[in-house]
Amino acid sequence: MEYKVFTPPLQLKDLVQCFWTLESTHDEVTPKDYFLMADSCPEIIFQYNEGFRTYSAQSARIRFQHSIHDRFTVGKKVGFFGVRLYPHAVSQLLRMPASEVVNDVFDFSDLFREQGTDLADQVYSSVNTLERITRVSDFLSKRAAVNQVDTIKYFVDQVIKSTGQVDISSMQRESGLSVKQFERRFKAVAGFPPKYFARIARFQGIKDRYSSSQFQSMTSLAYSCNYYDQSHFNREFKEFSGVQPLQYFKLPGQENTELLKPGKNSSNAIEQRQFNGYLPCGWFV
Repeated sequence: MEYKVFTPPLQLKDLVQCFWTLESTHDEVTPKDYFLMADSCPEIIFQYNEGFRTYSAQSARIRFQHSIHDRFTVGKKVGFFGVRLYPHAVSQLLRMPASEVVNDVFDFSDLFREQGTDLADQVYSSVNTLERITRVSDFLSKRAAVNQVDTIKYFVDQVIKSTGQVDISSMQRESGLSVKQFERRFKAVAGFPPKYFARIARFQGIKDRYSSSQFQSMTSLAYSCNYYDQSHFNREFKEFSGVQPLQYFKLPGQENTELLKPGKNSSNAIEQRQFNGYLPCGWFV
């Protein structure tokens, strides 16, 4: 399969992490299953081929940030166009607390009504990826311009950037809010309470750290991510992925576990690497 990642336009750089596509290639054997892992970020996913058999060949949905894992049966031909958002995008685009929709998936048209249905039709009829990006970017820019983001977003961003390795108490004191106020507003933006959200961010950071460094053992990897011990590491990894670390990391070619980082300065810059089955929020087997 071909996996490509595109830089969002400048006006969306604080809302969208990236656009991405995943498509079947000729004369390849498509994986049978996809294993979803916990993810701190929501995604809009337009499926225009068989993709996951749980959904119709043409479907548009939003998978919100989640702490659960799941398994999907993969069709014979895969075609996805995705929009990876930052956590605060939920409250900014939908004007509702993210905590009300975590661990859930909604049809795009159910959330955005006629406008959502029209956008999905435009995406399906687009002749190429750049046209899809333009249409979705216009839609998101208009929606985002209407609503202000809670300033607590700053602290949510800090948790993501540090892959969960932050002092939550220090963040709360810096905010000038009481403990309860800080937790309530953080949860409304991120979807989860601060400490739990940090655990998910740390879990996601494990894959990037493994792919970019050399570790002699899972124990050394666990300590590098500030887990108490190997047991703590194993228990939390399985909670968010459904498998033990060795079951995930024994699979070949870990260089793609890190989200592809397109060029920073050019609009819709693209990067492509040989796809080995790994996405930021799961993997194909």
